[in-house]
Parts: sequence; structure tokens; C-alpha cells
Amino acid sequence: MICRITGRVEHVSERSVVVDVGAMSFEILVPTSSIADLQRLLDNQVSLHTVMYLDGGAASSQMTPRMIGFLTQADREFFLEFIKVKNVGMRKALRAMSLPSHQLAAAIEHGDDRTLSTLPEIGKRTAAQIIAQLKGKLARFVTSQALPAPLAELSEPQRLALEMLVTWGDRPADAQRWLSRAVEQHPELTEPDELVKAAYRVKQGSPG
Repeated sequence: MICRITGRVEHVSERSVVVDVGAMSFEILVPTSSIADLQRLLDNQVSLHTVMYLDGGAASSQMTPRMIGFLTQADREFFLEFIKVKNVGMRKALRAMSLPSHQLAAAIEHGDDRTLSTLPEIGKRTAAQIIAQLKGKLARFVTSQALPAPLAELSEPQRLALEMLVTWGDRPADAQRWLSRAVEQHPELTEPDELVKAAYRVKQGSPG
């Protein structure tokens, strides 16, 4: 079973990404919440934590192998918990993950059926079922975003990089922590765009 793929982001669509690993390119289904990050990583290296499955119902005469990819191991583990809910299959779970997994986990842990019922393909009945089955089991995902404290003082390139991350939709507190880890790992980086790419590698959990 392939559990991780690293390669160049070749193409990003509304529901999938094509990753070039040299001799082969893989089309990988991804959650909606990951699309914006992957678009920013176009033509750059990415590591996706993957799940493989056979697509096709019991009545189908043909089963098609599919691969699903996640930017972090925590997202992959959340997905594997999510699909344990009755009537929430691979495709439905993937489409429902239109919010980051830590936000979905928080909604489930807090019994927030209103937020869950607004997710694609998740109505009130399924939202209640998700809470009933998973509440109390997902606390580790709510806190999985923990990173080092943000930088106390930003250089001009770091400040510009932070502004770019926030402009693209990331929360300031998260962006500062990703940037802090990126600077810690790569003190030689001095250009805002290089710092942004390094910060996103921290966000997705790629080493170095």
C-alpha cells in the first residue's frame, strides 16, 4: 500500500492534483480544503500522505483504483476516523472536508451540528450521526496544529511573507508559527517568496 508520495505539483483541479514523481505522474483526489495550498505549491515539491481504495459499488462490473492525498498525517488520520461513520464513504468524506480537519474535529467535539450540516453532502441527520459516533474521540486533532511560538521580531522579508500568507487566507497566528519554524530550519532564506514556500512546507509537514 502506498502511504506517501513526494513529487512536483504538475496540475491542480477542483478535486484532484497531479503529482510528477519522475517516471510517472499520479492523479490524487484531495479535500477541498487543500486546493488553495496546492495551487500555491504549483511546480514545487509536495509530500502527500495517501490512502488507496477501489472505487465502484457492489453492483459495479468494474472497480477503479483511486488514491486520496492529504497535506499532513493528521489530516489522513482524521479522514480514516471520519469514514468509520455509517453511510459516510470515501467520496462523501472527501467532499465534506471543505474545512481543515482540526476545525471539523473541533465542531464534532463541541457537538456543533450547525457547522457540520453546512458541509457538502452532510445534512442535519448525518451531522447528528457523526457527532454521536465520533464525539470524544477526536481531541488529538483539535490540538494537532501546535507549533513553536511566533517570531518576536520580523525582518522586512519575513513581514512581507507573513502578509502574503494572511492575504491568501491563512490565520495570522498559524502563519506566524509556520514562518517561525521555516526561519528556524532555513535561516539562509532572505526572499519573501522563498519564505512563503518554506512556511507551506512546514504547514504540510514536509521535512526541511
